[in-house]
Amino acid sequence: MTAPDEATDAVAAVSQELHRKSPRRRLVETALSLTVTIVMFLFVVPAVSGSHYSAIWAQITTLSIASLSMLIGIWALAVLAYSGVMVNCLPGLRRRQAITVNLAGSAVSNVVPFGGAVGVGATYAMDMSWGFSPPTVTLSILVSGVWNVFVKLAVPVIAVVLLLGTGRDTGQLVIPAILGVAALIAAVVVLALIMRSEALATRVGTIGQRLVDPLGRRIHRLADLDITRSVLDFRHHSIGLLRRNWFRITAWVILFNLIQYLLLLACVRSIGLDTHQLGWIEVFAAFAFARLLETIPITPSGVGFVETGAAATLIAFGGNAEAATAAVFLFRGFTYLLEIPTGALAWGVWASRRGWRRPIGSADR
Repeated sequence: MTAPDEATDAVAAVSQELHRKSPRRRLVETALSLTVTIVMFLFVVPAVSGSHYSAIWAQITTLSIASLSMLIGIWALAVLAYSGVMVNCLPGLRRRQAITVNLAGSAVSNVVPFGGAVGVGATYAMDMSWGFSPPTVTLSILVSGVWNVFVKLAVPVIAVVLLLGTGRDTGQLVIPAILGVAALIAAVVVLALIMRSEALATRVGTIGQRLVDPLGRRIHRLADLDITRSVLDFRHHSIGLLRRNWFRITAWVILFNLIQYLLLLACVRSIGLDTHQLGWIEVFAAFAFARLLETIPITPSGVGFVETGAAATLIAFGGNAEAATAAVFLFRGFTYLLEIPTGALAWGVWASRRGWRRPIGSADR
């Protein structure tokens, strides 16, 4: 099969995902997402922050070129760090390709309501066009997804421990932290059992099947799921990758999240909130809450919820309302808005770099 044929097959992966839902369902989801987003920004954010958008914008426009350049540099470092996660989850992927597929997939997820699945479709499209087989891409998505979930569950726990260590009120992070501890322990134990032996993996799959079967009788889509087989397939395909790369994957995921936190901290300081108003621990707590809120699927990348939750957290810890909200908006300008035009550019890079095209399966290691 020729390279152009592979590109056509890759594009079909995104098209299939876009048409997986009926037009009516897609319209309803879009209307719901837009409605929620409008309500959040017109009513909830101003109510929580007690600020007008004109005042928030005035805070942002006071930034110097030097400050903006610094923030762009930190954002670029975060993008580079996440490419480290991707090349270790998908051996054979080049760093430039990892940056391209990361930005392109993020742009889709940031635009399309309930767009996470479409972003995954974009990942399949690009990776397959570069010679990776669907099972290999699936494994990379699963492994990176599991590690990202681990971090999103862990950061609220770390934030609460840090706040308790300084005697600060943990506020609205207590419940997420408790749930995070329970879910993180359960997830780590399940993964350890799956990797320990095939017999334990089979046992985990059997228990999972018992939990899913009652739902399968009500939800037709779950009726044919074979959890045991899926768990064993995951073990067989991932055990070699995890044995070789688990430390590097973990290190890059931690580094990516650390840089993103530093970006929020830099936004807070650039706006003018000093350590007397908000210390690094309080900013980390807001970052932890924001990471959790990003998982809300109703709006693309949790837009509206993230801004509200992070601003509310900073204000609750003593930050000036207008400045704290401006800092959060500035942060999201980099981690959400900027990913849309750069993602569109990444799609252009993918389409133009014909030299990267390979037959499906030829790049697998």
